[in-house]
Amino acid sequence: MKNHKLQAFCLLVNFKKLAPVAKELGITAPTVSFHIRSIEEEYGVRLFRTNAGGYRLTEAGEGLYHYARQILQLQKDMNRFFENQIAGNNGSIRLGASGLPAQIFMPDIINQVSTAYPDILISLEVKTAPEIERKLALQELDFGLIMETKQEDPLLLYETIGEDSLVLALSPNHELASNKDISKSDVHKNKILLHTSSSSTNHFIEKWMGPFLPSFYTIELDSVSTIKKMLTYGKTLAFLSVFFIEEELKSGILVKKHLNDATLTRKIQLVYPKSRLDNKVDQFVKNAIYNLAGEIKAIK
Repeated sequence: MKNHKLQAFCLLVNFKKLAPVAKELGITAPTVSFHIRSIEEEYGVRLFRTNAGGYRLTEAGEGLYHYARQILQLQKDMNRFFENQIAGNNGSIRLGASGLPAQIFMPDIINQVSTAYPDILISLEVKTAPEIERKLALQELDFGLIMETKQEDPLLLYETIGEDSLVLALSPNHELASNKDISKSDVHKNKILLHTSSSSTNHFIEKWMGPFLPSFYTIELDSVSTIKKMLTYGKTLAFLSVFFIEEELKSGILVKKHLNDATLTRKIQLVYPKSRLDNKVDQFVKNAIYNLAGEIKAIK
């Protein structure tokens, strides 16, 4: 199957109408329709249902879309590989990271790469760990640094570069602040601040607290800064990495409680596609990440 057919198919999934696909590709709407029929005839399936809202995928179409995106991305990746080879050190590196690794690793890593390869184009996306994994699997990113999630994607390689433990963060004015030991029942009696429902952190919190975490005992917020501010009022608790609250701990605005439970220890992982072919820039990035992880571990 020619890639231009797959490109027309994927664009039709996104646009849901023939005209914008034709405009995007610089061809006619009947040609787009011909490409779709050609794929359907090749596999003997229907890819779309049509209605007032435009083209909608069938079950077979969903399957093709899953693989077509990967095929097209691999083509782009191969083209980019040879462009980088021809350009020498003038290439690009696409990085992704979830919240904590983005904060503690990425500024230093980007600085090292840009210093060693000043002409390289570097980009960074900061999203939740599952989103970074999805983009890596589609090869829309080259490397990711994430906190471990519930399961690993079979298309990706995962290398553990360190660990981080969640602590219970609270105001020194909170009623539990003076307690030497804090039990799960103590925590259950309080409002818990969570950092977005899709965050890998919440998986560990729910695992520690048990499978039943009533929604009325939680408040979901999409900002660590907001969580830290809410904690200062002395009425809520939050499970956070020490890295996120170092300044607040030094100033005495917040205090921490170590719960000494392995359930709250998470892996920090370097993740990249299994199909990726390393070049010298890739090796530099990996080495820089491992070296920095060693320095952080030594400091910690």
